[in-house]
Amino acid sequence: MATQPERSPSLAEMAQAMDVLLQGMLDRSLSLEEAVRTFELRYVEAAVQRYGGSIQRAAAALQIHRNTLRVKLKRGPHLSS
Repeated sequence: MATQPERSPSLAEMAQAMDVLLQGMLDRSLSLEEAVRTFELRYVEAAVQRYGGSIQRAAAALQIHRNTLRVKLKRGPHLSS
């Protein structure tokens, strides 16, 4: 018996998940800078993972230059003061 491919979440489902995430970030009293940096890093890491570690393919999917992606990954979660 063939398995069904996973269904992508709807925009409404993604909005609900985002609401839960946002509440958690607010509960931790993250600054806007910390929240943006955390989200951005997770997002670019997920793109790299999706494309099998290919920086070039992930950057193309994110519509940014591959060097910009490298900088974002190298910077990591640490905030510059």
